[in-house]
Amino acid sequence: MPTSATLRRTPVGDDVVDDPSAALLIRVWLEDSREFRARLLTLRGPTAELPAEEVTLAVTSSSADVVDAVRDWLEGFTRQAVHPVDGGR
Repeated sequence: MPTSATLRRTPVGDDVVDDPSAALLIRVWLEDSREFRARLLTLRGPTAELPAEEVTLAVTSSSADVVDAVRDWLEGFTRQAVHPVDGGR
């Protein structure tokens, strides 16, 4: 079924591992149908010795705290992309 969205295909031989990218999952719910809660999760990158690991970045009880946590995460990601840990090698 055609849609208005265009999907970009990655050729089989291309490797996207070197592209700086990250994912953030935000899970929200209401406890007792009234109290707002959120958990922000990401994956810590794999190393030669360890696979990727799920990491909880924040557990919050307000939407403002969620926004602050997302902002902090994005700033850290962009800072890391500009100043890679390995010195840009």
